[in-house]
Amino acid sequence: MPTSGENVKPSLREILADSGVAAVAIAVFLFWSLDSACWSLLGLLGPLSRAAEFLITAVAIHGIPYSSRTLDVTDLFTFFSTFAYLFYSFAYAAAAWLLSRWVYGVGPIRSLSKHPTRLARRSHV
Repeated sequence: MPTSGENVKPSLREILADSGVAAVAIAVFLFWSLDSACWSLLGLLGPLSRAAEFLITAVAIHGIPYSSRTLDVTDLFTFFSTFAYLFYSFAYAAAAWLLSRWVYGVGPIRSLSKHPTRLARRSHV
């Protein structure tokens, strides 16, 4: 147990909180999460446009249109990449949440809004 005159080394949590590295890492994780979510939504545009085309044709002809289209390699790759981006989005959000809870004790949005000066540039003049 240190006495009053000894120096105590700060923990890694305190170092990350004081330096602002954790705030930057949380912001980067949140940005990556949003980026991956956008890419996963863009991956769904192809199948959704084909479904919309099918429905519009069905309404136009008052029946079920003929469709011989089956899933091919391109469709499987599109679904795989879409779900991969969705998984990455959840993983980045979880990483931001875990880091924020560990360092600041609150969620990522609250930690970034509560401590905006952590991301501000300091003048060391």
